[in-house]
Amino acid sequence: MSFQEEFQILLADDDQQLCSAVSRYLKKTGYRILQAHDGFRALKLIEKHKPNLIILDLKMPGLDGLELIEIAEKKTDFIAPIIITTGNPELTTAIKAIQHGAYDYIIKPYQFQVLEQKINQALKSSRLARENVVLNELVSLYELTSKLTTTHNLDQLLDIIFKYCIDISKAASGTLQLFDSENNELVIVRHASFQSDLLRSPVKDSSQWPVSKQVFLNGRSLLVTDGKAGPESDLCLNKSDYYSMISVPLRVSGETIGVINLCRNRDSEHFTLVDLNMIDVLASQAGIAVNNANLYASINQKLDELMLISTYSEQLMGLVDKNDIIRCLFEIVVRHFPIDFLGFLVVQKRMHEFIYWSAMDVDEILTRDVLKETVESYNKFAPAGIQEKRVHINQLFLKTVSRQKYDKKEQKLSFRYTVPVCWEDFRYGVVFFGSVKEQQTVSEKKTLLSSLVSQTRIALTNSKLYSDMKENYIRTIKALAIAVDAKDTYTHGHSENVMNIAEEISREMNIEEKITGIIRDAGLLHDIGKIGIPGYILNKPGPLTYEEFNGIMKTHSTLGANIVKDVPFLRDLHKLILHHHEHYDGGGYPDGLKAEQIPIGARILHVADAFEAMTSNRPYRSSLGQKEAIRRLVEGSGKQFDPDVISAFLRIARKKGWLGEL
Repeated sequence: MSFQEEFQILLADDDQQLCSAVSRYLKKTGYRILQAHDGFRALKLIEKHKPNLIILDLKMPGLDGLELIEIAEKKTDFIAPIIITTGNPELTTAIKAIQHGAYDYIIKPYQFQVLEQKINQALKSSRLARENVVLNELVSLYELTSKLTTTHNLDQLLDIIFKYCIDISKAASGTLQLFDSENNELVIVRHASFQSDLLRSPVKDSSQWPVSKQVFLNGRSLLVTDGKAGPESDLCLNKSDYYSMISVPLRVSGETIGVINLCRNRDSEHFTLVDLNMIDVLASQAGIAVNNANLYASINQKLDELMLISTYSEQLMGLVDKNDIIRCLFEIVVRHFPIDFLGFLVVQKRMHEFIYWSAMDVDEILTRDVLKETVESYNKFAPAGIQEKRVHINQLFLKTVSRQKYDKKEQKLSFRYTVPVCWEDFRYGVVFFGSVKEQQTVSEKKTLLSSLVSQTRIALTNSKLYSDMKENYIRTIKALAIAVDAKDTYTHGHSENVMNIAEEISREMNIEEKITGIIRDAGLLHDIGKIGIPGYILNKPGPLTYEEFNGIMKTHSTLGANIVKDVPFLRDLHKLILHHHEHYDGGGYPDGLKAEQIPIGARILHVADAFEAMTSNRPYRSSLGQKEAIRRLVEGSGKQFDPDVISAFLRIARKKGWLGEL
């Protein structure tokens, strides 16, 4: 078949001599002629060749003209103009033929020139009808273009494009394929009546989707008819598989981003160049719209990613404990990414730690496998490697995240990604990301995960600097505490003893680790205010006067609180140091607080301080001994001391054998 339109006329008449004469005449004028001398033969030729015009005799053997028109309308979508010929000039017959869809009629015997005029008029009318259809389609295309430019959601856009392609081309089936540049594949994103499990195919594999591949690689449309592809194509296709097909590239700025394929069934007309050109116009607009939607989605994605990183950075602000930072990372990752296994190898001076979270119940084999990979990743960039046997494994549970159920067979991580956490001389470890299913847009996922790890690294660096600074401050303050103990010759080691006793009581009362750490630090520094108390008062061999005790000695808790309150990481110690001499019944100092008004840490310090003071030698008296000190603590329970704290202290004393018989 030629790719230039030429008119084909069917002569359906049982008068063979007339048919031959008319055929010779019309061929001279440039028409291609088909002949049929009975109704059934005419019907077969109509179904097979889809002629542009039919000259039909009303009286034929087999099927007469009216019956043929009725059957042809039901069996095919054929709409070519029909000129009826008849030797019976009855007007009712002509009207009936027109009512059944005939364009015109001519009475035998007729002049060939008159027939030619009617043929020209009929074809012109048919062409005008087709042009009106095209014009309507162009108007629809304009409306569609407006719709495409205002639709930024890619899924909605693909639905609109594909549906319109199917409708405007009257295709029975088709596919819309987009190019996956990351995997160099064509991917079917929309399809209709597509019978195949294959939805992705490498561009370089010409054995699959040969038409799509050629259109994609060449960037030119193809019209396939009975296995023959054109124009300018050397594709060899199976005639039975490729009856009629259009394949058009989606292009933007000279780059092909996808392919539209449309097919018709064998009971339909072949696609024409008009159809191909129409879909080409649509594809050019669709390509721009898809590209714009991708850009829009990409911009939104980048904004979402920046917002995610910004939000995460804000969450990290103020976190100084490395475990809190790691938990924060885990929470944001499992909330925003399809990650099934997340691990953090924390490299420390002695024993290292591997903290992991899993969306499933994992066995030890998988955990050890991930640990091995993570350790190997760390050893690649660290000058001094670590040994797997020196890593302690801890599982982290996240309350806000629901765990998924996977069979043991599914516990294979298809996606695995490790990111070192290091900066200059700081080498904190490695983060491992894993998921059961393959990740889409892998490179983008890795980039965003790496960005989150970078924020984590910054927070861990700040945490280490903070920890180092705190340690230096603690050393300085501890030196001051030692200086205080040295100033008071009778209380050497008092602060450290109070620190240890307070820590034991706190743990006995099951107080959370963070608060216990604060109580421990406060125990070391609780008497730091004595640095401002004159030495003659601290070392006075006898009891203090009223003025010396109330006017000077009592100020040491306030002085100590003021020393630490402006140091950021010692701020939590302020109230504990300030109130460690408050009494449970309200009779203490400096503010006369009572019961629950006194911070629990201060109540614990009060007991620890009192016990240590009573069991040590003082300028004005010798040690009372452990039994007497404990007796006095019990006597003061509910008055000077918190009963719950005394109960916890007694349990410790019993374990240590201090009680004896009170």
